[in-house]
Amino acid sequence: VNFPLSGYTFLGVFAIEDPPKPGVRESIASMRDAGCQTIMVTGDHPSTALAISRRIGILGDHEAVDTLSGENFAAITGAMISSQGLPPDDLTLAEVANAPELAPECAHFWRKCVQQARVFARVSPLDKQAIVQAYQHFAGEIVAMTGDGVNDAPALKEAEVGIAMGIRGTEVAKEAADIVLLDDDLQSVAAGMEQGRLCAENLRKSVLYTMCSKVPQALPTFAQLLGIPVALTTVQVILIDIGTDIWTAVAYAAQPAETSLMKKRPRHPRKDAIVNSRMLLYSFAYIGVIQSLCCWSSFFYMPQMWTLLDKKDVP
Repeated sequence: VNFPLSGYTFLGVFAIEDPPKPGVRESIASMRDAGCQTIMVTGDHPSTALAISRRIGILGDHEAVDTLSGENFAAITGAMISSQGLPPDDLTLAEVANAPELAPECAHFWRKCVQQARVFARVSPLDKQAIVQAYQHFAGEIVAMTGDGVNDAPALKEAEVGIAMGIRGTEVAKEAADIVLLDDDLQSVAAGMEQGRLCAENLRKSVLYTMCSKVPQALPTFAQLLGIPVALTTVQVILIDIGTDIWTAVAYAAQPAETSLMKKRPRHPRKDAIVNSRMLLYSFAYIGVIQSLCCWSSFFYMPQMWTLLDKKDVP
């Protein structure tokens, strides 16, 4: 070394801390209640990662973690990924997930990781990309990845939703991401999740309301073929759509979020469509039938309405 190692007098210890931002712990708790799992992926030392993860609520305060034996998968290091999680050269993690017998040790490692791991420390950029792929293919999850550096770009590109930091993020990370946070705050991610759920929920309500009214509007046309007097003309149907359906359906867009919105499990975009068979049955076979019965009851309750059925020329 080029400096002396003796002759010093101990005066004290100086430490520098980079604490978590205010509100991070609350945001992670909110996302956990919403059915989302938060995973820490960092290049920092495992001890640093574990300490921060406990402070922000990813790991419990008294939860034991062993990063040396490899038996506890709550915290995974880059060395463990290099020794156990790399597939053979001619295979990808997607192929290993579909055919575990091709690389049983690798498949077992990643299955354990996606089930138990909550902290990944001392990982490389390629490790981050592999972690995203593991949660996609071994757990079937929709993955959102946050990052700000060049080394985060592969994982941001691989994830379904890449979220880059707008203030301290690099241009490479911003280009690879789908969303750029203007305030670099995790609370904005939680707020964005709530707003996205609110839009999807209000859209579903609007579509449901619109479809429910189509059954009582369509039945009079088919009833006319059976000799029943015309209950609704074409002009009346159009006026009903313009005067009631459209404005009421649009009003759902301004409906505020329900208190239980962030307590529900997330909707899987591939398995749970906004308009599904259950929604169609509910609107057409249940609500639509009830509305039709009420409308026809009111229609035939009018005086002299039944006498029209005996006439040859039905108005």
